[in-house]
Amino acid sequence: MREIIYLFILIIIFSCSSTSEVSLEGKWEQNLLLEDYEEKVIEPGSVPIISFQSDNLVFYYNNLMVYELTDDSLYLAHEEYPTDIVRSFKIDFLDSEHFNLTYLRKIEMDTFPKYFRSIIYQSQWSKVN
Repeated sequence: MREIIYLFILIIIFSCSSTSEVSLEGKWEQNLLLEDYEEKVIEPGSVPIISFQSDNLVFYYNNLMVYELTDDSLYLAHEEYPTDIVRSFKIDFLDSEHFNLTYLRKIEMDTFPKYFRSIIYQSQWSKVN
């Protein structure tokens, strides 16, 4: 009876801890960009491909940067100043070939200079094979 309980506990432990780590390395293209989760803003293929390299390097809109991935956040910084975060995103992995990036952008209002409007963008990305 004891062996059955141990076997059952081992099965539960291995099934819970078998989450696969998703790798960002490679080239990714944007499929969709949503503004405030509602309307389509950019057609697929109209933005540059983002390329994640080894050693935490990324080509982001033709700029070489460093990235850090922690839990559900992706941080980008210039290569020369890796401690100064330039962009931050919430990242949701859908599977090993797709992820969503959500970020906040502040846009200056035309009618009231010095006042900003915050817009939430969500972009959907897929791996280029």
